[in-house]
Amino acid sequence: MIVFAQRGIGASVIPDVIAAAGVSQGSFYNYFRTNDDLLAAVSDALSHDMVQMIESVVGNIEDPALRVATGIRLYLHLARSYPVVAQFLSGTGLSLVGKKSAVYEHLPSDIKEGLKRGTFDDASADVALDMVAGAGLIAVHRMAKGRTTRDYPERIVQAVLRSIGVPASSAAQLTSAPLPKLVPPPESPLEKAKEKLAAKTEPSNLSA
Repeated sequence: MIVFAQRGIGASVIPDVIAAAGVSQGSFYNYFRTNDDLLAAVSDALSHDMVQMIESVVGNIEDPALRVATGIRLYLHLARSYPVVAQFLSGTGLSLVGKKSAVYEHLPSDIKEGLKRGTFDDASADVALDMVAGAGLIAVHRMAKGRTTRDYPERIVQAVLRSIGVPASSAAQLTSAPLPKLVPPPESPLEKAKEKLAAKTEPSNLSA
């Protein structure tokens, strides 16, 4: 994830990944053959962890609009808390839309339920889903490239909700509740990447 975030998905990253992981070339090729294989595996692992953490909060929310609002807010705040994750998602987002994207895997049922209830506009589920996914990708990209205001995720989510038919007052209310802090497990790719980057920037303790 760190190598993809720093080099981009268009680069040939395999030699850098082998060096960073400290494994032999033969061991690496037992598991992965191409950049795409590696990218898919990293994306799957990251998506699985992020979705698990978010679902632990939104899984019991009955209102589909509140589920969508809370889920996107958690996703954006989580990405901003881990800059390397934001950089990775920013670089890979469009290439994974419709394939390994967590948005396209988990949000359709919430969107369809909101449309059925009349909470969202009478637009197609695909259009509503694309609005959510597109705004999320742009928001992550902006956060990866520079500082954003503290309430930036909430403003993005309010705009998304309004675009799919939620009144402005309701959109503001749906994004006003405090969010729980998501704590990734120690074995999570988010924590592993954070530890690896921290180790790289620690000053050397070697004495002269």
